[in-house]
Amino acid sequence: MLVDLLAALNSGPGALADLETALDGVTRAFRAGRASALGAIFRPRIDRILFAATKADHLHHADHDRLEAALRLMTARAIARAEGLGTSIDVVALAAVRATREAEIRHDGETLPAIVGTPEAGEKIAGQVFDGIAEAAVFPGRLPDDPAAAISGEALALPEADNDWRFVRFRPPLAGRGAPPPHIRLDRALQFLIGDRLA
Repeated sequence: MLVDLLAALNSGPGALADLETALDGVTRAFRAGRASALGAIFRPRIDRILFAATKADHLHHADHDRLEAALRLMTARAIARAEGLGTSIDVVALAAVRATREAEIRHDGETLPAIVGTPEAGEKIAGQVFDGIAEAAVFPGRLPDDPAAAISGEALALPEADNDWRFVRFRPPLAGRGAPPPHIRLDRALQFLIGDRLA
């Protein structure tokens, strides 16, 4: 399940509560658990569920574990139910196409981890509106160490007019001819989901 947790974090506690309810409802619709050989033909079951927090490239890699922990906490009920039925579960922060690269910026004598990318046309950072061509270096902020603080929304609460400054939308990079686009942990997700079937 692909989960845009960053968009919900931008939108505040109400959106986070709605997302948690939606994730729980969707996983209840799954026929989770291990199936017998005959059951796999006539009544297949889902034996693996991957919860993937998308847009990991919009955060510095130091926050990827925090993003995974927040998603794991948000899906704890669904995970417990599915694991009780014998389903394997994993949680990962990933980006199928990495739109940013990491850098360091100096601000007020302090070195901060940053991400660099090309904001989509119309994106605004510190009052500057971008045209979809110019690059920007952004300090994306940090997720709290406590995942409960992240999903409560209180630690990230911002005024309504400024509530999406942390997670700017970036254009995907221009990949070289024949070269695969860069990604974050897409290989780990595929290994978990279908790795043993390819061996």
